[in-house]
Amino acid sequence: MKNDFSKFVCFVKGVIETGIVIKHGEKVLKQDAKLHFNRLLNDALQFEKYLHHNLGPEISEFEDDINSLVISLVWQIFDMEKEEIDKFFNYLEKYNDLD
Repeated sequence: MKNDFSKFVCFVKGVIETGIVIKHGEKVLKQDAKLHFNRLLNDALQFEKYLHHNLGPEISEFEDDINSLVISLVWQIFDMEKEEIDKFFNYLEKYNDLD
């Protein structure tokens, strides 16, 4: 598919942003979950650091801005009431039918 790597990078950014929220949140992860969680978060951070180094500051900032907007939208969807979600997905279906 087109832009698969960019999509992957977006999801890695989502792991990082969500992981940081969880890490600094009030809930405490159990030992086994905490071990895997920390590994995943650390690996995602290292991957992002590698990408930023190779892409350069301008492209990295552009990627971060786009990915943060997409992640924000996903968070908003998760926080919607059922009625809002139904309306939103109906809108998306109508939008996709225009293609």
